[in-house]
Amino acid sequence: MHKSILTTTSLLIGLMYISPSYSEELKVASWNIAWLGSHEYNKRKPTDYQQLANYAKQLNADVIALQEVENEQWARKVFGNEYDFYFSTKDWVQRVGVAVKKSAGIKVIAKEYKALDVSRVRHGMDLTLSRNGKELKLLAVHLKSGCFTDPLDENNISLMPSSSEKEQRRKEACATLSKQIEPLENWVDKQAKDNKAFIVIGDFNRRFSQDIANKRTEDQGLWQALDDEGNESLWTPTATMNSACWGGYYKDYIDHIVFNPMAKNMYLQSSFEQLVFKEKYTKALSRSLSDHCPISVKVNL
Repeated sequence: MHKSILTTTSLLIGLMYISPSYSEELKVASWNIAWLGSHEYNKRKPTDYQQLANYAKQLNADVIALQEVENEQWARKVFGNEYDFYFSTKDWVQRVGVAVKKSAGIKVIAKEYKALDVSRVRHGMDLTLSRNGKELKLLAVHLKSGCFTDPLDENNISLMPSSSEKEQRRKEACATLSKQIEPLENWVDKQAKDNKAFIVIGDFNRRFSQDIANKRTEDQGLWQALDDEGNESLWTPTATMNSACWGGYYKDYIDHIVFNPMAKNMYLQSSFEQLVFKEKYTKALSRSLSDHCPISVKVNL
């Protein structure tokens, strides 16, 4: 009798262990590694790549959304051979990509999201990550820079000054970013409709904390445009925190990891981190390392 109970118990434990709903921690990060490519702005020396590689090891993430990285060849200068890389094909050195650690045991389906290219801007990368019978959708983005807090509605953009070259660039940036809202919303709506757990991650070039503080309307703020009800009700830890990158040089985050409710249920409480460079800020260092510090979260997958 005792032997039968033990055998049954052992079998149940074994079945639990191989259950397809078994979860493991997955560290998901985002890092804009400024001008990591063949562009003339990249003046890094071998020692700079080694310094970046040291921070990559410290980050030690399983999945990393990359911005401003030209291709796999350049990514390996920082991340070595431990990752598989999935890059957009946009003909520009500032590509969006995703690095997935080979040892993480994740099945990846990757495709470009070209709809974000509304006017000579970067494509996104749409990934389906699956492991242990669970699935997480991920959209890696690098949105148009230059319109960090201005209202995005057509009326306010039309009223923006444009007498100087700087003002013209800012106005054009806001007009372009406003056009990226629709393809972003379409992707979010599609995942919500399909009842998927999803994350939108990367460099949004938008201070969500300011969108919220300024109480923008849905057509004025990027955060408000994306944050709807139900499965489209979004959350990001960066909306209520200050960035410490380079001594808090820019206190408002523009890099974000945005969760829908299903993905939020996979989030490990208080796991958000920013890997802050230990060096004191100089303009040269912000170019040889990056003007962005990596951010990360942990989820159960």
